[in-house]
Amino acid sequence: MVRMVIRKMLNNPWMMICLLIGSILAVAMVSSIPMYTDGVLQRMLIKDAEDYQVQTGYYPGRYHVKGSFYTNYVPEDRARAFRVFDRNITNEKIPGIELPVISQARLITMDYFSALPEKQREEKPIKRNVRLEGLQDIADHIEIIHGRLFSKEKQDGLYEVIVTEQAMKELDLRLNEVLLLTDMIKRIEEPIKVKVVGVFQNKDTQDPYWFQSLAPYKTSMLLDYDLLYQDFIQTDSTLITGAQWYFAFDYHAMTLDSIPGILEANQQHLDYYKEYRSLEWKFPILPILEDYHKREARLKLTLWMLQVPILLMLAFYLFMVSQLTIENEKNEIAVMKSRGASGLQIFFSYLIESMILSMIALLLGPPLGLFLCNVLGASNGFLEFVQRMALPVSLSVKAYQYSMLAILLFMVTMLIPASSASKTTIVQYKQKKSRIQKQPLWKKLFLDIILLGISIYGLYTYEMYQKFIHFADVEASSISIDPLLFVTSTMFIIGAGLLFLRIYPILISAVFWLGKKRWSPVFYASFIEVGRSGGQNQFLMLFIVVTLSIGIFNANAARTLNTNYEERIRYQNGADIVVQAYWPNNAKPVIDPYQTGMVPNMGQQEPIQYQEPPFGPFKNLKGVQSAAKVFVRDKVSVTLPDARASKVTLMGIIPDEFGRTTWFRNGLLPHHINEYLNLMALDPRAVLLSASFKEKYGVKEGDSIFITWEDQGVFEAIVYAFIDYWPTYNPNKKSQSGEKPDFLVASYSYVRAKMALEPYQVWLSKSPDATSEEIYKDIEDKKIKIVSLKDTDQTIIKMKNDPMVQGTNGVLTLGFIVTMVICMVGFLIYWILSIHRRVLNFGIFRAIGLSRGKVIGMLACEQVLISGLSIVIGIVTGLVSSRLFVPLLQIANNAVDQVPPFQVVTNPADFARIYVIVSMMLAVGISVLGFIISKIKIAQVIKLGED
Repeated sequence: MVRMVIRKMLNNPWMMICLLIGSILAVAMVSSIPMYTDGVLQRMLIKDAEDYQVQTGYYPGRYHVKGSFYTNYVPEDRARAFRVFDRNITNEKIPGIELPVISQARLITMDYFSALPEKQREEKPIKRNVRLEGLQDIADHIEIIHGRLFSKEKQDGLYEVIVTEQAMKELDLRLNEVLLLTDMIKRIEEPIKVKVVGVFQNKDTQDPYWFQSLAPYKTSMLLDYDLLYQDFIQTDSTLITGAQWYFAFDYHAMTLDSIPGILEANQQHLDYYKEYRSLEWKFPILPILEDYHKREARLKLTLWMLQVPILLMLAFYLFMVSQLTIENEKNEIAVMKSRGASGLQIFFSYLIESMILSMIALLLGPPLGLFLCNVLGASNGFLEFVQRMALPVSLSVKAYQYSMLAILLFMVTMLIPASSASKTTIVQYKQKKSRIQKQPLWKKLFLDIILLGISIYGLYTYEMYQKFIHFADVEASSISIDPLLFVTSTMFIIGAGLLFLRIYPILISAVFWLGKKRWSPVFYASFIEVGRSGGQNQFLMLFIVVTLSIGIFNANAARTLNTNYEERIRYQNGADIVVQAYWPNNAKPVIDPYQTGMVPNMGQQEPIQYQEPPFGPFKNLKGVQSAAKVFVRDKVSVTLPDARASKVTLMGIIPDEFGRTTWFRNGLLPHHINEYLNLMALDPRAVLLSASFKEKYGVKEGDSIFITWEDQGVFEAIVYAFIDYWPTYNPNKKSQSGEKPDFLVASYSYVRAKMALEPYQVWLSKSPDATSEEIYKDIEDKKIKIVSLKDTDQTIIKMKNDPMVQGTNGVLTLGFIVTMVICMVGFLIYWILSIHRRVLNFGIFRAIGLSRGKVIGMLACEQVLISGLSIVIGIVTGLVSSRLFVPLLQIANNAVDQVPPFQVVTNPADFARIYVIVSMMLAVGISVLGFIISKIKIAQVIKLGED
């Protein structure tokens, strides 16, 4: 039987190749989903830890325990307590984390000693309060800059110690000097002799071994750790006052699978350390993991929103291919049944065929999925790739589990109709074929209307969800999501496709009737074939509509997300580069009273006077197109006709400079932003107020208001207009009381004339071909002193490197590519099966004198009527679904962050790609069909018909 199945497969090479390609792609796509998701999450986890290290300077994998024994244990129990804690921490707690330890250290402290030189060198000896400490393995991580390293044994009754440069200076020590350490709290009578033999510094400041800087060692004398342990810990000395345990875990070895174990161990450790007041525990990776879980939830939500339509499309593809394959072979099955083959034998033949295809797909699909993940790991945008470190992906068990599910679905969808067909005799098959086909079940159930209704309800649910988040002012990730929202776009696309199939016969009949007397034989035959197909074309048409719509949806979703991320950054910054220059002033340095012991003067202080730096150098920077002064002042008080507003943010601008320099999206205001700037240019007293003034205080246009802050004077202004949005202004960011923020835009020249001089920002607009590096270098060359700088382009680059954005772009790119390929493969499979089913008709057409070109022309006409119309409907459905459902992708983000508002974006380049792919699909399809038709031999076809 296996030989018969293989022979049958080899007799249909085109069909088997397309079926195999489709199966491999489906398995590759399905297997890539867990690999890519885990890879992106893994990259995000490690990057979050790396960002923590950059921002705080602390190694995120540090496990630090600090023990204080002096106040918590009687003298006789201190050394014993150290040994117990050391054993528990080292042998039980650390192995429980299940991460490799790249560095570790123990620090034992003996405090409260007073040090004096053995040979007096001062009339009035300096009081030196010191600690004697032992730091494990310190010799491997330091550099001796003066003297030598301590000895590991006691020399002539004294201990050799090393100190830091700071300790050497502050304690006024001398190299090779012997000191007597006297116990200030009388734990021992005899002093301890030490000799300073060396001065050290860090060998590498980035070494994870150093759990603290050298500053805490400014009063420390360090001797060999093992020697200290032997002479003081093992002898139960009463001098032990404290200890520290430090372990540096390799956080780069942390995986998604290890997180639950780390969190479980954390809870156990937390319970353990809570029992002892003497222990203080720090493990910075825990808050990183907590923050990671929030970002993980948002990323998973976004990825699933994007992946569910693709998975449904793949399931539909497998179902369509299986149905078409069995439908095409029903005649062969009936013949086999009539010639004595049992239903079980027929079923097993298809089981073997599906298993052969499945095994090949399982063998090649996951590695192809792994390759796709590696390629998509370099995505810098939708269908954009750069040189970047590969994603940490591998062929996991989960990937093969997903692959098995895809294969199982493929086998089930093939075997169920095969089992049904194996029970049909040749007579029953011919009778069924000659009957008029009944109306499909989906038409009777009005499935198209139901799916469209559910998708519209999903939109309504989303609107209610967004309103709740906005008014409740909660994080999106903290609210459970209705699962319906994951499939609303797909439901809409399938519903629209089914609705098209419902009206399609009416449309074809109308077109045929309009040109009934004028159609040529080729067109006439095409219309007759399409009109009498009895719904056999419905699978292909629905498939084309669904795949093209999902492809367009993915393209528009990618462009929309990337553009909105970018615009959000540009809006928040206001310009390409925002600079805060250094302003010389007479402000006195801030004195810390806790360090100096001085009581600060709380009386009236002298006003700070600033010196304005030259503005010209900014305007003349290389690569700068325009520059603008922008004065921003918080906590401004505004007196209104019937109220008073405090905590107002004021922005002072010079209208023409500001208009040339700032970035602002069109459509956010009722009129173009330049029209508002023109109003301000006409009257220096003109101000623009945020809409919150109108809502909260009832302010109207034309009202006079009075503005002041701190001890400044008051100046009058006139309200000219209200604004909902303005560069850098976020109207969604509410105060603790739930009120919208108040924002005011005034003329800087007018503000400057009325108020004291204060520092302003300099906004810069770059020339189209300028780079940030060019501007930075010119700032350095011109020696312009800068306090702070925000570069919008650099922030955008950082945003694109964010794993969440990379993951989204990768999934959308993968979905688009696979959707287009699946569309082409499904298209070829259908038409190849169609030709095999109609080979007798084509032979008859050729026999009655129809040329090969006219037969191909007839197929081309059918392509236009079936595929062409489906392509048009698919594109239209994709555009409509994008407009309606792409905004659902912002469901993972907080409403306060959606400024400027979410806007669906389309890119003509994406449609050009789709049109090229569709044209190639039609061209390849017609070429393959023409090739197959050219191989048809009339005599064999007529003989086949006689049989």
